Amino acid sequence: MPNILNVAPIFFENCIIEGEYFPYSDEKKEELLNHYRNSHLIKREGDKLIAISTKSGQSRLGGIVQSFELKDNLSLVRSLAIKSLFKELYFRDCWIYSSKPLIYLKNKQNLLNDCLPEGVRPIKGLAVFPKYEIDFRIIDTMSTGPFVGLSLNLSLAPRISINCYELMRNGVPILGYYVGKAYGGRNPDLKPRFTTLGKVKSVNEDGMLVLDDVKSSEDELVDPTIVFLEPREDLLEYCIRHLYKTKANEILSNLDRQLLQYHTGNNKYNKLNKALKTYQQFNLSLVEGIMFSLGDFLMDNNGKYHIKVFNAGKPVFVYGHGGTKTNTYNDIGLQNYGPYSREDFTPSKPNICIIAQKNKRGQVEQVIQKFINGIPPAAFGKQGKTFEFTGLKNKFRIQDFSYEFFEAENSTIEAYNKAISAALKKSGDTKPFNLALVQIDNNFRDRKPNENPYLVAKARFIGQQISVQEFTLESLSLPDSRIMWSLNNMALATYAKMGGVPWLLTADAPMAHEIVFGIGSAMIYTSRLAAKQRMVGITTVFKGDGRYFINNISSAVLMEDYFETLLENLRNTIERVKIDFNWRPKDSVRLVFHAFKTFADNEVNAVKKVMSELGEFNVEFAFVHVAQNHPYMLFDYSQKGFFGKGAFVPERGRYLQLTEHISLVMLTGPTELKKASDGNPRPIQLVLHRDSTFRDMPYLSKQVIKFGAHSWRSFAPAPMPVSVYYSQLMAQMLSQLTGVSSWNPDAIYNKIGTTRWFL
Repeated sequence: MPNILNVAPIFFENCIIEGEYFPYSDEKKEELLNHYRNSHLIKREGDKLIAISTKSGQSRLGGIVQSFELKDNLSLVRSLAIKSLFKELYFRDCWIYSSKPLIYLKNKQNLLNDCLPEGVRPIKGLAVFPKYEIDFRIIDTMSTGPFVGLSLNLSLAPRISINCYELMRNGVPILGYYVGKAYGGRNPDLKPRFTTLGKVKSVNEDGMLVLDDVKSSEDELVDPTIVFLEPREDLLEYCIRHLYKTKANEILSNLDRQLLQYHTGNNKYNKLNKALKTYQQFNLSLVEGIMFSLGDFLMDNNGKYHIKVFNAGKPVFVYGHGGTKTNTYNDIGLQNYGPYSREDFTPSKPNICIIAQKNKRGQVEQVIQKFINGIPPAAFGKQGKTFEFTGLKNKFRIQDFSYEFFEAENSTIEAYNKAISAALKKSGDTKPFNLALVQIDNNFRDRKPNENPYLVAKARFIGQQISVQEFTLESLSLPDSRIMWSLNNMALATYAKMGGVPWLLTADAPMAHEIVFGIGSAMIYTSRLAAKQRMVGITTVFKGDGRYFINNISSAVLMEDYFETLLENLRNTIERVKIDFNWRPKDSVRLVFHAFKTFADNEVNAVKKVMSELGEFNVEFAFVHVAQNHPYMLFDYSQKGFFGKGAFVPERGRYLQLTEHISLVMLTGPTELKKASDGNPRPIQLVLHRDSTFRDMPYLSKQVIKFGAHSWRSFAPAPMPVSVYYSQLMAQMLSQLTGVSSWNPDAIYNKIGTTRWFL
């Protein structure tokens, strides 16, 4: 398999160099950097500061002299290498604004200017630049020994350097948009970085901008000549439309085609390889007189340093007790066998209330009819294939439905609230509703939470233990061939929200009780730039076969109280798991924790403390940070792609181990991409905390890949394992619902909390 990792090993002759060390203090570090930044590497290691001269003939700095053998100090080699490359790029006048990692813009290559039609003059201050990100990491693929490698990535950076005064003067409205300015850091060699200050509320008669949601310590009045719109893609498009006027559509279309060359896997790899070839021509030295060189990107089983990529295989989905009804395709398995819980799903005849605007009743009835009973086979793709959405009732083997309409007179929150009240009264008086289908408009998302009918409906129905599924006519009133996939995914999520189990995963029974915890949190903001107010702790629990057990959500607390609250939440969760799964003294228990953030030592110690309180078990732990942000990209040179997308993208289910504690897993492959501009999806990085007692990284990698295929929100694999993905969805929903006055967070502690209400 011609797999390629965007990491190039460095080569150097081993030798001994001398440096000095000082007891660490912030003041001493600042002093050394201010005086010796250009002549020395200043690096903290534990409680020491190390200073190593990178130029010959330098005087001693007054520290204790220490010798370092390079091959035994790869962390030092890593730091010296990045400092050397920084110097080379700096002298080539690159626009460097970060040193760790090293990030620079190719600011002489404005891609936007290449997209202008003939005769159209470029507007200075609007730009899209290639952005390169470089880091040096210590790699140990377990077969060649550790080495230092350069990781290289490429993305795009939109820039708007026309100040707000000039924008307004040229007819670009800025009211309601966030603005900021560039600030320099402590390192004078770095370019300034943009910082957002606040949102433009109004313009005074003297031209000064009045800001709302202002960053702390900043003024509410700012001079429009010194502030700029945020450098975002959508705001760049906004400026292009206002400033280029009738030529804007053509320019933006050209720009989309141009940027595609930086997104698709094959083009991105070629540009990265070209940049690497350029760096390979540099004269690079760790210190003066000790040179190092860059190799080519790592490939599988090629050369001294190489990678080894494995295929975890396709997850197998289970549709019946005993594990005899299985399929490697979740949708086909459902069509053949029905859902896992078809025999014990209750109620057999769900009662549904439908909230819809009165003047859209007929259209809503058509959508509901298709959703419940299905649509005829419709063709899709260029090969004339057909797909039949058989409807929620038939697909999930539900005996029948009863439903009742409650009409909102219009799209106002008052009208929706009246309809919701009528539905809740009816549910309390007679047969309770099991589900609320709520018709909304796309523009509802632009309203404040208390004025958004969807969020208000979600808050009020969940408060009465009724799951909610929203839909828009803008999306579902299209031809059948356009909506069948949306209806299919909507049916899956709806069944799960009502407490159904569409499928489980095959799992070889381990000798230990194995439980997978997803740990997440939601930050509650009063506004975008306001101080982070409160934290909510979230814990999801799964068995090894993907059985969703429970979720626990803490109350919102001040940041300083968050850890204790999360600890108590975890204690309650494990206590419940212990009882429900009938753990007995001396039982072997394996607890796998997935989190979206790095596990701090105090968090790991807290989990151990909780387990020590619960009885005598033979417990092993795995603390896994599931990270989306990291420098690594994986390419498959043999992958040609499908219908113009997915070239060079490895198949889903590939994984490789970078070190004893770090692996990369592919949760999105070429067939999961929707369009060519989705580019080359980045693998997920798994980082195992050093205090973990269960250390089988291939096992943990395969488990994450299986859990990535286990989302009941969509038939397509999720971008993260559901242990973390469900926590993220809950966090997002809780953040939105917090702004609704009728929301009671205690509602999810009842029965609805065991369903997938957040899908």
